[in-house]
Amino acid sequence: MAQNSFLDNKVASLKAKIEKADKGEKLVFMDSLCWYTRDKLDYKYDSIVKGTIEYAIQLDSLNLAMRQAARLVWSLSNRLGRPGEAKLFFNEFQNRRLPVKNNLVLARFYVNGGDSYYFSDEVEKSIDMYNIAANYALVGGDSLLFGITKKYTSDAYSKLGHYSESLKLLEEVENIYKKTRDTIRFLNTASSRANLYSLNGFYKEAKKERDNVIELSKKKLYYPGLLSALFNAAIDAGKMGEYKSRINYLNEGLTYANESEELRDQYEPQLLIKLLLAYSQNNDIGKAKLILRKIQKDPDRYTKGLFAPMYMKAYAYYNLSIGNVSKALSLAKIYALRKANSGDAESIMASQILLYKVYEKMGRIEAAFTHYKEYARMEDSISSVQKAQALLYYQTLYESEKRDAKIANQESEITILDSENKLKAQWMLFGGIGLLAIFVIFYLFRTKQFVRGKQSLQATYSRNLIKGQEEERTRLARDLHDSVGQKLMLLTKKAKEHNNDDIDILAENTLEELRSISKGLHPVTLERIGITAAVESMVREIDAHTDIFFTQEIDNIDGLLPKNNTLHVYRIVQESLNNMVKHSKAKSASVAIINNIETIEVIIKDNGIGFDFLKTLRTNKNLGMKTLMERSKIIGAKFRIYTEPTRGTIVELIIPNSIAS
Repeated sequence: MAQNSFLDNKVASLKAKIEKADKGEKLVFMDSLCWYTRDKLDYKYDSIVKGTIEYAIQLDSLNLAMRQAARLVWSLSNRLGRPGEAKLFFNEFQNRRLPVKNNLVLARFYVNGGDSYYFSDEVEKSIDMYNIAANYALVGGDSLLFGITKKYTSDAYSKLGHYSESLKLLEEVENIYKKTRDTIRFLNTASSRANLYSLNGFYKEAKKERDNVIELSKKKLYYPGLLSALFNAAIDAGKMGEYKSRINYLNEGLTYANESEELRDQYEPQLLIKLLLAYSQNNDIGKAKLILRKIQKDPDRYTKGLFAPMYMKAYAYYNLSIGNVSKALSLAKIYALRKANSGDAESIMASQILLYKVYEKMGRIEAAFTHYKEYARMEDSISSVQKAQALLYYQTLYESEKRDAKIANQESEITILDSENKLKAQWMLFGGIGLLAIFVIFYLFRTKQFVRGKQSLQATYSRNLIKGQEEERTRLARDLHDSVGQKLMLLTKKAKEHNNDDIDILAENTLEELRSISKGLHPVTLERIGITAAVESMVREIDAHTDIFFTQEIDNIDGLLPKNNTLHVYRIVQESLNNMVKHSKAKSASVAIINNIETIEVIIKDNGIGFDFLKTLRTNKNLGMKTLMERSKIIGAKFRIYTEPTRGTIVELIIPNSIAS
């Protein structure tokens, strides 16, 4: 109350001074009024800023007008949850083409304009704005502002799923902040790196990075960075099922959020809503009610604007936990509708799993299954594609290191040749050449070791990525079988008891479709009948459901492969056949598994249209092929594809006997 009284008096005082003043003095007071009322719509902040901007333009104070315009765009995008309005104002003001000469003011304007596009889910356009801002910051000589623009560009690439580009930019930004010794901004880039680890499912690496950020932020009393790290750490803890850690992070964040009014306004609503969600999802209804009461005492602060979708999701889970399923369903539908076109894969999947849980609690099995199937599809495709993008980073990094080593070697040889031509200092230079040669050998040795380390890191990453995919597929298949599958079987039984043929047929068809999806996610036939029969069954099934005529010659290889290798071989055959069915336009095909003395050979042929292998490998459509190659590397096998346009395709997998046995 005291704070509001002070602000009311200050605003009234400034307005009185503005009425009496004129020209430059009046503009100074108007500028101060903008500062005191910033982000506060109850004081009509947006109208005050727009009036100040127009008056500044009248007085030819263009830098001030541009600075206030940039601040208004930022406020609408980043604080008030109105990025569409921010983008509209940004474009209108930009089109006025005011002759502003201050490069740093222009840089700020375009940075904030980029934010308006970023939060409007026009991420590619935001990158264009950030790049314009970077050019102005560079010309203006502000390396810190230049680093900020690159940091935001990195965040945009991350949102698009281009993790390789994002990580490269983060490295560039980190080098800038190391040179300028800007610890605070360096902590922000470390937080972004942790977020990228999290997006790729590397939660342990993300936690390690965030723990460092949290510790350093506390030492530096840098509460914005600390709160951001605690908030994201809580999200990751929730993904890993660590309930206590999730709650502890959120409550610790609330404590620090109360350190200042600005931090409290920005973080307290988010932290309270996340606590409501956490308590509701874990059926801690008593604590959830306490949080909800606090939120509902001031709905304008906690449930509007930027926080509205977040609150809607948490409130839906709360109603689900107390058994008010009709209210939960209404909220879940609105939340899903808002997120449907957001481009945010995680939010869309969250809306689908929420609808699944609501319908499941209502006993509406068919509707529940529909949303669970959509969730599973996105989890298996969108998330996998985004994670696979990260693999490109390590591949690019490896190629860069290899190229740098080659350049270093060439430059060293040139240096040695030049030295030999300097006859006047022959003996001295011979000694220098010797030392240089030793240095070059040592450098190349270290470089080779480093490249090997990168290769090992890439291999480890690939194994972890594919292992994570298989574990998630197994979990989803088990959930479908244990939850939805059992209920569909019960529904089938009930339908037969009541002689309802329509429901019986629908339930049986749905159950069959569920089993097909579950089988695709995790081939239980491998464990039950072995790899040989599983592959034979797969070929027969594809033969029965396509126009391709299949022949097969499959030797018995049961017991010759370790369990994990068996799964990889099955997946390689499965993916190769799927690609054939989708793209080859073949009339006939053959599958052979040959048990030789020294090797096991898997050969898949078709007489289809073929393709340009190298071109396909270079395009964005090569993720499935890269996965095939990575799986073969994991089991130590050779993977080859022989193909040309119109010549058909041969896929060959050769597993050495030492690996097989």
